[in-house]
Amino acid sequence: MIRFIPTILLFTVISTAAPLTKGERERAMSELHASRKMLIDAASGLSEKQLNWRAGPDRWSIADVVEHLAATEPFLFASFQQVAAAPADAAAKAELNDEDFLKSIRNRDKKFKAPAEITPKKAFPNTAAALAAFKERRDKTISYVETTEAQDLRQKLMPNSKTDGYQMLLMLAAHAERHCAQIAEVKASPGYPKR
Repeated sequence: MIRFIPTILLFTVISTAAPLTKGERERAMSELHASRKMLIDAASGLSEKQLNWRAGPDRWSIADVVEHLAATEPFLFASFQQVAAAPADAAAKAELNDEDFLKSIRNRDKKFKAPAEITPKKAFPNTAAALAAFKERRDKTISYVETTEAQDLRQKLMPNSKTDGYQMLLMLAAHAERHCAQIAEVKASPGYPKR
């Protein structure tokens, strides 16, 4: 009888693990696809002059934004993977619901300085190459979300944060949307080239 206790405990642990729900998976896929399209639309069909124009010496150009997003996709996804691999904590709870979390990431009222690893450095020969890298990297993220069996993402928090593992997937989409709003600001700035 004692031999069966570890098997029963293992079964209990396995049976209580929770993968993404159908709704969570669909929501994440929708957000990731939509923000991918937003960036492609925002950065396509522009001249080199428009892509590289800056509203000020300390402001990012559209080309900078695209490069930043290409660099950020694997950077944030690597952070997500670390959280997803961590043990679940039944007491873990995100600070914000998903809607409020998305609003907080998309909101451009508060500006942040990007970490050095994802600050634009002219790492691509041109904006088209940076956009292609973003699309390829985002497609990998989408493919992951489509097929993952990751467990208990709601019970795993980002270090020093009240953001859960699932919200980190949503963050990838909302972060791109935030920067699409930045591109719109660049385009609306006085002096932005017409061609």
